[in-house]
Amino acid sequence: MTTVICPYCFDRAPAARLPYRCLMLTTGVRGSSACQAERDDTWAEFMGPTVPPALRMRGPVFAPPRRVHGRRVTGSRADCPDCGVSTPVRVCRRCHSDFPSEYCDHDSRIIALVGAKASGKSTYVSVLVNELRHRVGVAYDASLAAMGSETQRRDQEMAEDLYDRLRLPDATRPAAMGFNDPLLYRLSLPSRSRFGHGSRHTTLVFFDAAGEDLKSAEAMDRYTQYLSAADGIILLVDPLQLGSVRDQLPPDDGPPLPVVETPPQQIAADLAAQLRAHGRGGARGRVGTPMAVALTKTDMLRSLVTPHTPMLRNATHRGGLLDEADRQAVHEEVRSLLEGWDSGALYRQLERDFADMSLFGLSALGAPPPAGAPADAPKSGPQPLRIEDPLLWLLGRRGLLPVRKPGRTTAKGAGA
Repeated sequence: MTTVICPYCFDRAPAARLPYRCLMLTTGVRGSSACQAERDDTWAEFMGPTVPPALRMRGPVFAPPRRVHGRRVTGSRADCPDCGVSTPVRVCRRCHSDFPSEYCDHDSRIIALVGAKASGKSTYVSVLVNELRHRVGVAYDASLAAMGSETQRRDQEMAEDLYDRLRLPDATRPAAMGFNDPLLYRLSLPSRSRFGHGSRHTTLVFFDAAGEDLKSAEAMDRYTQYLSAADGIILLVDPLQLGSVRDQLPPDDGPPLPVVETPPQQIAADLAAQLRAHGRGGARGRVGTPMAVALTKTDMLRSLVTPHTPMLRNATHRGGLLDEADRQAVHEEVRSLLEGWDSGALYRQLERDFADMSLFGLSALGAPPPAGAPADAPKSGPQPLRIEDPLLWLLGRRGLLPVRKPGRTTAKGAGA
């Protein structure tokens, strides 16, 4: 039986037990009028006090039918018991949030995206989605589609702002100002088996926590359910937050340095503490959730790294395979940099707290914003460096992408 994880409250439930929401349409199925909207206080209370009274009125929610004519119901639609109109809209039994079409048909992978304020989380997601649809999508013969009207709207806005208007995304609003909807995408990858070639679909859920909500363990508790449900965590670390890096950067006319926020070492420690408190710690106290730690804005570090560093060139993804040797080379390069910048304090913290961790270096834009317009993208548009590496590593850990091991020329494909 398929288990569905709500992308809003992260409740787990068997797909067959999920309620439905009436569409409130008139079809004359039973010669009656359409159902009337009802107050959905369950949904409104979850969304918070900012929901206007009018929006609390929604289509009636009804339980899934157990049996029809003696046979168990397993389809993706159900008839409303009052008006008889068929509806495909499934809702979470805990928070009554509507699920997009097809959400309950595929396995889901919840990707937690965290980082201090100004670490570039919103820009990272915008560029990552574009690369998955183009350069990276071509390499892996993959496609990415936004799921649900809200993600489709925000997806279009992100693309128009960043790639057409060259405007960077606004900062994520803090949880105190309202609920931040996750972004839902369907990732389709080729699948090969003894029965032939086909496609394998996975739902990716990106949840972006505002930097203000990570300043202490108490504030971060708002996202505990989200973090404990995650299949993988991407922690973005802005190297410009580190004093040793700021001191080494050459003075020029570039954009001003960001205000120093919560130290990444503290964020990592708080993440681990929250996850251990909710059962994600192992026998030795280390968290089992895979942790991808990525230095952002590596384009700003060119004067601090060797000219031939693998961080400043994209992986080839030759043959549609993840190159493990390439990942290890980047990991060691970033580890060496951290040892020089903070005596390895962040790396030691991560190594103690997370059993499955890898370091990455990336740049969402490939160049800093214009000095006189820090809210703008470079005039050439985003030219990302290794933006996809953390996500692909997490997908590879879950067996969704084939991996080329060091010393091997082939690898077993996902779904083989």
